[in-house]
Amino acid sequence: MTAVPDRLIGPDELERLAVGARVLAAGTEESAYQVALDWAAAELAAHGPVRLLAADRIEPAGLCVAVTLAGASAALAELLPTGDEPVRAVRAVERITGRMAEAVVPLNTAAENALIALATAARCGLPLVDGDGCGRVLPLIEQTVFTLAGVNAAPVALATPGGDVITVESARTSVEDVVRPLVLAAGGWAVVAGYPMDGAALARSLVRGTVSRAIEVGSLEGPARFAAWRPRRLCRGRLVALEPSPGPYGPQGAGVPVPLPSRPTSVLVDEEDGLRRRFRLEAHNEVLLVLADGAVVASAPDHILLVAGADGRVLDVERAVPGLTVEVVVIEAAPAWHTTRGRALAGAIGALP
Repeated sequence: MTAVPDRLIGPDELERLAVGARVLAAGTEESAYQVALDWAAAELAAHGPVRLLAADRIEPAGLCVAVTLAGASAALAELLPTGDEPVRAVRAVERITGRMAEAVVPLNTAAENALIALATAARCGLPLVDGDGCGRVLPLIEQTVFTLAGVNAAPVALATPGGDVITVESARTSVEDVVRPLVLAAGGWAVVAGYPMDGAALARSLVRGTVSRAIEVGSLEGPARFAAWRPRRLCRGRLVALEPSPGPYGPQGAGVPVPLPSRPTSVLVDEEDGLRRRFRLEAHNEVLLVLADGAVVASAPDHILLVAGADGRVLDVERAVPGLTVEVVVIEAAPAWHTTRGRALAGAIGALP
């Protein structure tokens, strides 16, 4: 799905974006989401609508910067933003690279991240690129299609609500282990700007159209919102148990699992019809692996969701309650994730051939 050239995101589009960005976002903290929505609305009111551009409309040599919220989203509601975190982060990357940014791109477009990327573009007076670096949600900064395309996340700049700006320059492809302690020390969250790249590199690697898709989906109701992602249902059944899992199910590097910032969990679902199989979902932030009677039927990098209720609500694994009737659905990841390197980076344990 390609955005109309020079499409503008104003207050009406923001409301639809906010709805669409939540459709696949399990575990959204309501208070943090509202803070991010109010933040984006305030920036649009102060600075006017934001241009939404397809990647091929960015100058090939122009500098693009990816933006995301790092840390616990709940912390955003407890330690409120000053509003200038995005511009401080982007300006820090500009100082390091010696170049002025010409566009902002969301690292991913789930819930608060889509809204904060929009707030950043408005505050910095820059266009927002119609796409993102994941096409879904993955927990680590380096888990992006940009990494797969050879773009380094660093230099990375963190802007905190306390007024700090912390920069990380590293030749490592993994910056998560460096950034995570800094975020915790800064109060639990920060706006992160990174992946400085030319427009040509962005156009080659981006998962396209995810911002405009979220805006369009946000005008729909209930289960119809899922149609744009063409989900595949694995089963409908009753959630019977949540169990601690030994894990870890992190991305593999040199044969050593990288720890993820969450607790591994197994979810058991008994199928209500058909073969009446027992499904076991292995989750670590996101569901990474699904087995039916012990056989692998789905795995990361595809997006695996627990959906409940007539409104098609996506459940956070850590908040799921035994006894619920749920559907287990799969949304296919972008093609870049279905490569050997893509499956490894996404932490695809037991990936299907």
